[in-house]
Amino acid sequence: MKKNFLFTAIILLAGMLQNTFSQQRYLDEVFTGVNPSYNIEYGQNFTVLYDPTAPVLQDLVMDVYEPYGDTLQARPLVVYIHTGQFLPLLLNTTPSGDKADSATVEMCRQFAKRGYVACSMDYRTGWSPGGSTQDIRTGTILMAVYRAIQDAKACVRYFRMDASVQGNTFKIDTNRIILCGQGSGGYVALAYNSLDKVSETQLLKFIAAETNSTYGFVAGQSYVDQSLWGDFDGFGGAAGMNNENWPGYSNKVKMVVNMGGAIGDSTWIEAGDAPIVAFHPVNDPFAPYKTGPVIVPTTGQFVIEVSGSYDVIRICNDPSRGNNNAVFVIPYNDPYTTRAN
Repeated sequence: MKKNFLFTAIILLAGMLQNTFSQQRYLDEVFTGVNPSYNIEYGQNFTVLYDPTAPVLQDLVMDVYEPYGDTLQARPLVVYIHTGQFLPLLLNTTPSGDKADSATVEMCRQFAKRGYVACSMDYRTGWSPGGSTQDIRTGTILMAVYRAIQDAKACVRYFRMDASVQGNTFKIDTNRIILCGQGSGGYVALAYNSLDKVSETQLLKFIAAETNSTYGFVAGQSYVDQSLWGDFDGFGGAAGMNNENWPGYSNKVKMVVNMGGAIGDSTWIEAGDAPIVAFHPVNDPFAPYKTGPVIVPTTGQFVIEVSGSYDVIRICNDPSRGNNNAVFVIPYNDPYTTRAN
């Protein structure tokens, strides 16, 4: 990825650098219209939403937004992951929870008007916030994030497959793909970027306390059983539990943005992960700004301890790790973080 693009992406997404007098692609709305394509199937995989003991194959779909009238043949792509508490629209008692909620659509339209291609992807949802034990709540939310990571990687691979064998329908520069997650989508984006080792799913807080046949948990073992559900990229697993989508294509991304959400454990972050820009209200009720508990809003029950944007960015900004070094080449003023801290 060219450094110049990374810098312009950071300028757009963080909104921290000085504006210039002339309109610039990726910074300003240089296009007045958007060309949307709806309900494009990017893959299929098994959902446990309706019955954890009997997964059902589900179509995975997305909406793609392009700048109307654009003639550029290779545009950067923003893969946008909506919020929704890992539950479907309405079932989560909020107006969000799918690819067409108004905040998601507006974000994708604004990206497209600035010259990006943006896709709003649906992903598999379903966990048990009302579980009778912490084991159920912790295990099912971890698996919800895990399945969403697999789906997001399938979506990224779809675009690379399309560019390779289907004529690059959306005119994507496959070397410039950004992952952007809002709310619960922020959990997915951060985990996508950093969760890549089996040992990272075997930390004590990810080990089942009891065997639960309904959810497939075995006492003393990780909630994540890759022999059943496949690996981090969505490959392998058992028949009827995981479906492979677009093997042979890379799912690497060049940059990650989270707006809310958190990372399952800060030790997941390692040198070489993609740069991260984060937006996070200090009093976010769904994810701690620093490191702290996730609580079910309706019951007050504990789910899991996670690390929010303050700690994620603190770690990524460490010069010895180098993950965010490219961000600091251009000076900027960020009064929002100063105020938040």
